[in-house]
Amino acid sequence: MIRIAILSLSMLTVMSGAAVAPAVADIIAYFPNASDMLGKMVLTTPALTIIPMALITGLLSSRVARKSLVYTGIFFYMLGGAGGGLATSIPFLLSMRAVLGIGVGILMPLSTGIIADIWSGDEKAKIMGLASASSNLGGIIAMLLSGMLAAVSWRASFLIYLLGIAVWVLIFFFLPEKHPSPVEKRQSSQGIGFLGSYIRWGLGMFLLMVAFYSIPVNIALYLQSHEIGDSRMAGLAMAVMTASSFLTGLTYGNLKKALRGWLSSVSLLIFALSYYGLSTFPSALPLFCSLVLNGMAFGTLVPSIMDGVTRTAENSSGTAGTSVVTSFLFAGQFASPLITGETSGLIFGSGISNIYLTLACGVGLACIFSVVFRITTAKRVQLTT
Repeated sequence: MIRIAILSLSMLTVMSGAAVAPAVADIIAYFPNASDMLGKMVLTTPALTIIPMALITGLLSSRVARKSLVYTGIFFYMLGGAGGGLATSIPFLLSMRAVLGIGVGILMPLSTGIIADIWSGDEKAKIMGLASASSNLGGIIAMLLSGMLAAVSWRASFLIYLLGIAVWVLIFFFLPEKHPSPVEKRQSSQGIGFLGSYIRWGLGMFLLMVAFYSIPVNIALYLQSHEIGDSRMAGLAMAVMTASSFLTGLTYGNLKKALRGWLSSVSLLIFALSYYGLSTFPSALPLFCSLVLNGMAFGTLVPSIMDGVTRTAENSSGTAGTSVVTSFLFAGQFASPLITGETSGLIFGSGISNIYLTLACGVGLACIFSVVFRITTAKRVQLTT
């Protein structure tokens, strides 16, 4: 039950900002003076408060009992999440999204850091994969419920954040209390020495989220512009993608053993193909096939990065590195519509399909660099042995 309690935290985190993605088009329509950018801001505003709170949580984790931090995070998560459904103005709506970000900024580094503090080696990699799967399971539940609730009212879609109540109960009964000790404080301070490595992993996470988040922020408008479906279809599409990530996350430990150092290169290739499909074949069947591929790649790349950053400093606090990477993760979410929109406009022109074409080319280049790096590293190892 300890595993279930810890993994339940992951269910609240990665897709938290995108949980109301199926309602974006309805939210924009409700505010007559709003532009399409409002919908994107509804999904990305939480990142503004997640980033500083994740860094603060990394410091607090060595001074405050982790259960107290978790309770605080869940409180802000539900307050800001469900509170968005009461909005009567754009400023109030965005302020509630910022409050949601405070909660997620506390919970996400803890959800991964606690895993690194308890497990190690292959078992830790396995749990990291399960954590990724759990976050996507939360996304599946959120997207399906949000799509159905949005068909009734865009306000109702915000009720999905009350799922935090169930997680609070699990944490209360099954997460063991752990107070910081002088040893932990000393170890967490060692994380400063690994800051450069943390930042490198963080940059990888930033670029991954810039690419991945282009789907949640655009999917409702993409379906609408190509006359494929409404908010319920958007919810189903996101659920299919997250279901793919969920299933892949369950097998992450086995995939890592089977593909060894080639897992990242294979994942990037699949990622690139998914964006090419979205850009070239704007119809229902290719859409769902592309989203399945996208979810598969995402389901391996996130745990790969999180496993890597926690392996950087095995003897330091697990939350220290993950708090830095979490900040980059949500910075990528926030910057995604700005970077992808501007870049595609310069290269291929405006439009959501061109955004996905740009990402297909960018991720494809990253795949090539990954393959070259893997080959040169293998040759270097052979020469030294």
